[in-house]
Amino acid sequence: MPFQDLLPDVSEPPIAIIPAEQISLHTVQLPFRSARQRRDALPFALEEQIGTALEQTHFALLGAAPNGKILAAAVGITQLEGLMERFPGRRIIPEQMLIMPPVTGSDGEPVWRVYSAKNRSLVRCSDATGFALRTDMLAPIWRAAGTPVIQCFGAPLPKEIDYEDCTQLPMPRPEDLDTYDVRQGDYQPPRGYALPLRMMAASIAVALLLHLGTAALDARAQKNIADDLRSAAEQSLAQHLPDASPDDAPATLARRLSALDQPQGGSGFLPLMDRVAGALAAQPQSVQFRQLDWSGDSLRLGVEAADLGTLQEAEASLKAQGLQVSLGSSSADAGAARADLTVRP
Repeated sequence: MPFQDLLPDVSEPPIAIIPAEQISLHTVQLPFRSARQRRDALPFALEEQIGTALEQTHFALLGAAPNGKILAAAVGITQLEGLMERFPGRRIIPEQMLIMPPVTGSDGEPVWRVYSAKNRSLVRCSDATGFALRTDMLAPIWRAAGTPVIQCFGAPLPKEIDYEDCTQLPMPRPEDLDTYDVRQGDYQPPRGYALPLRMMAASIAVALLLHLGTAALDARAQKNIADDLRSAAEQSLAQHLPDASPDDAPATLARRLSALDQPQGGSGFLPLMDRVAGALAAQPQSVQFRQLDWSGDSLRLGVEAADLGTLQEAEASLKAQGLQVSLGSSSADAGAARADLTVRP
């Protein structure tokens, strides 16, 4: 069970906690500007770290990590949907986020902040990641991590572990847990649905306006309108999800519709993206991604830099890595140059 005593006394709106054993935190470098682009690339960046199938895993962005990377979370879809069903409308927060990450030591050495109770330890690391495990299993994990400095709150740790006893100090906690809500992407609280659901909602809105403007509508006429709306919704859904029904939960329909266009794992995207990012990171001048598309074995990039010369240097750097590069359209205006590149291994 999560550490209930670490929860704030008042949580408004209420939150639900995912136990740390069911969600993993990672730091990752993603060379994209928008949150949507980062979220789309996140599964491929973490594919080799999570140990579970991509189609069974939900990924979320949790903000910046102290090392300049991005803090991300991976959780099983079954666990997430179970919590959303048990606690509808609540923000869902990883248990690790109940503890503020410690600051690295003066020499840059890692630090762990540990809260221990009932032979269970919740650990938050100075790189903002964290995990939980049985306290009697903490010592070998601590040694494998290079014996980082430990700040201990709660129950004493095993004698073979060197740690700072901080039990008399208040536990540092985040001020705003709501910022770590993992209900993102397909699970974000609905602000609108895919096309069939939009059509159904628009039809309902029209029906309501007609109802307000026509007081003479009787019960039979209203029933006919409802039947027509349901028929229209069924026809719209049948084009995309033949086995779906308007009675299904809206979040489930939205997730299934989005999944139709989701890229599949197991491709050469991640190795190629790693080579591209490595080549561009070595550039003395910054090169930004504006757009990224993956098809077959080709990576189509929309890039932006200060001038065309910088983009030509980027093209040369990619070719120096042994990559096949095709230059598409390019343009330049005051203070910026843009180009489309197609890159193959």
